[in-house]
Amino acid sequence: MKNDSSVNSCTLWGLLHIKVIKCNNLRNLDSLNIKNVKALFGRQRDKSDPYVTAFLEDYRLLKTRHIDDDLDPVFNEEFYCPVAHCTEGITFKVKDKDLIKDESLGKYFLPVSELIQTVDQKDIDEDSSLNEGDLKRVGVHKVVYLDKKKDHGTLEFFVEFIPVRMLSKTMEVPGSYFSQTKGNSVKLYMNADDDGSSPVIKYGADEKVWTPPRLWRDIYDAICNAKVFVYMVGWSIDTCQCLLRGDELEEARNKGKYDPQIGPLLKQKAEEGVKVNIMQWDDYSSGVMFPGMMKTYDEKTRTYFRGTKVDAAFMNMVGGETNTLLEGQSKKMAFTHHQKFIIMDCPKENGEGKELLAFIGGIDLTEGRWDNQKHPLFRTLRSLHRDDFYGKCFHTSKEDGPRQPWHDIHSAVRGPEAIHLVQAFQERWTKQADASKLVNLQYKGLLDDDELENSGGWCAQLSRSIDSRVNCFDPTIEQSFVQTNIDSFGWSPVSEKATKLSRRFCTASDEAVSYGRCLDSKKGRLVDTSIHNANIHHIRRARHSIYIESQYFMGSSFMWSKDRDVKCGNMIAAELTLKICEKIAAREPFTVYILLPMWMEGIPAAGATQGLLHWQRVTIEAMHKEVQKALDARMANSSDFGLKVSDYLNFYCLGNRETERGSEAKGTPDTEDEIALSKTRRHQIYIHSKMMIVDDEVALIGTANINQRSLDGCRDSEIMMTSWQPDHLATKDSIPHGDIHAFRLHIWAAITNQMDDAFRNPSSPECVKAFNKIAQENWQKYVGEQTVEMDSHLLPSPFEFVDGKLKARKGLKDGCFSDTKAPVLGRQSLIFPEIFLT
Repeated sequence: MKNDSSVNSCTLWGLLHIKVIKCNNLRNLDSLNIKNVKALFGRQRDKSDPYVTAFLEDYRLLKTRHIDDDLDPVFNEEFYCPVAHCTEGITFKVKDKDLIKDESLGKYFLPVSELIQTVDQKDIDEDSSLNEGDLKRVGVHKVVYLDKKKDHGTLEFFVEFIPVRMLSKTMEVPGSYFSQTKGNSVKLYMNADDDGSSPVIKYGADEKVWTPPRLWRDIYDAICNAKVFVYMVGWSIDTCQCLLRGDELEEARNKGKYDPQIGPLLKQKAEEGVKVNIMQWDDYSSGVMFPGMMKTYDEKTRTYFRGTKVDAAFMNMVGGETNTLLEGQSKKMAFTHHQKFIIMDCPKENGEGKELLAFIGGIDLTEGRWDNQKHPLFRTLRSLHRDDFYGKCFHTSKEDGPRQPWHDIHSAVRGPEAIHLVQAFQERWTKQADASKLVNLQYKGLLDDDELENSGGWCAQLSRSIDSRVNCFDPTIEQSFVQTNIDSFGWSPVSEKATKLSRRFCTASDEAVSYGRCLDSKKGRLVDTSIHNANIHHIRRARHSIYIESQYFMGSSFMWSKDRDVKCGNMIAAELTLKICEKIAAREPFTVYILLPMWMEGIPAAGATQGLLHWQRVTIEAMHKEVQKALDARMANSSDFGLKVSDYLNFYCLGNRETERGSEAKGTPDTEDEIALSKTRRHQIYIHSKMMIVDDEVALIGTANINQRSLDGCRDSEIMMTSWQPDHLATKDSIPHGDIHAFRLHIWAAITNQMDDAFRNPSSPECVKAFNKIAQENWQKYVGEQTVEMDSHLLPSPFEFVDGKLKARKGLKDGCFSDTKAPVLGRQSLIFPEIFLT
């Protein structure tokens, strides 16, 4: 999908299964190369060190390992590449790995037309479920002369295109490292605390009432009840934070057995004999005298637990084996271990024996995260947030405020799925820490699937973004990989110039796609990109609606109007766009709601923040343009008129505003920001969530944002749990009314402070109108001159489309965010490389 059109381009939406087999008779470009001076004095001269890449225009599909000193390299590497691209074809490039600059050994271009074949009447006569125009599954197997020159050598490869209609037929994501589990109990959390003040949610045929759980209270109780072990993983862990607040905090301190402060609590449990292991990101920029650019408290935590019975390991990211020293060091500093989960043993709910309990989601156990749906700005500065003031969007202080409100999502699971979280912990710990300090949970009887199954009725599937540089994958996993037997297909020979072999197969049958491996490969190392794949899988399954909350939203650079070579190719934006366009063409109702921060955390005028806004803007612009094209096409070919992009796709943010009533600000405003905000008394509610709900039947909750850092697999490490109730699945005509449905309604009721019946059917025009009406009314309150109370927080995004162009929303002075001089649309950074921002 791209903005310029070509008669030779076509949309590939589905899966490319590619096998790079081998090369023969490659040229030797190393024989007189400077890097091989030593070889010149040896017995043999050096040879080329080849590797293969494949591209759809600027989008790289794959990169094999390089093989040293071999002009006839055998790769036999397979890749399963989801695609949602408008392309002219695949370009294979064979290169020689060099110290200074890799050199080309040759290339080959495979036109997309060779992978596209549609169903005809004969196919329909054989299978009545097919429709004319449906795409077939097509494969090619070739041995080609590179650059169409025999003396440049040959490349042998296999490519198979599987259209989207043949994929995503099951709830379980196929080809994943972790398979689905059954017999789990799942809890879904909004914010670190939920005070129950939101409008009541009744759901299901028996009108059950949703009872919101309280995350930090549940984590405190779970740690207190642990008898065998506690494993804690965090991007940031602040030992000073209290898991309880208000009266509960005072009661625990005065009468409770355990300290509600994180550090002392974990020390207490370790002193009791509970095995406590902490795994925290080691911010490479931090030190004893400097808290680091991200202020994650790694040095503070390290010092606090030194010499105690708590085993705390601090791990940084690792540069690639082909990186220069500078590149390696910069990647250690720029990329993070971003996973956040906790696992412990706990009493079974029936009181008979022990089981595993795990918490996983977006909320770190650190400063500023404790909040509830009221999202106070000034009213808790000296009470609930007395020792927990946090604000990175303005230059403000704990005396004057406002604090930065925080909206986030988390989840918990009891049952067999928790075993996979234990495995995820052990694999990271084993790679970068002392494996002997792990507890033998098998011996403790806590890793038995059958024993852990419960009657909760939930299925779940774990996914990650991580690679073998920082994760010790199951050593037997590669032995389970199955190589595709090329000769097993029904091939037909094809006559083609500049090839030694060319043959093709195609089928209209949509029999299940077989995945020969459960991990990707990049430069020869293993990579788990299952979070990206899971998001794609469930977007493709969507029938009615998608609700997303994410801290960042950027990707699908192959859709952008320019800068398509930026390595931000995650496909979420493209998949959402194609799904919407598919529904528009089919004249079926479908809506996507996306909740983002008003701006990314940081001073909004700062270069990094402006750069982030820029890349987000170009992503959203590309989506809008493609959806508008689909609407124009439908209106041109039907009696429909007046259709708008906002009928299908909308972006939102959250904000709050308070009067001086009940304010606990006691200082004298000093900074320019404090003076302004003491008058306007408003602040965005920061969206930190990483969640997608599809058709109210499945919830994807974890630590991964919608950006390349989170979804690449080789940048930030991430983790996510997908959960669903098999008794509550969507049909072609309706969404289910289970707990995920209730949870979405609870979130919407909390951020709007009302429970409109239209919310029950999110794909309906009535729901879109009601939701947007609330947002628009709140926008007037938020940007208005008069300071008012806002008990409803939903706002439209700070940008809007006018005549097809993205502009700052009406009501913002000079196109800048309220109370700032920072442009809403952002600007491209000249300092920060896009690889760090995207």
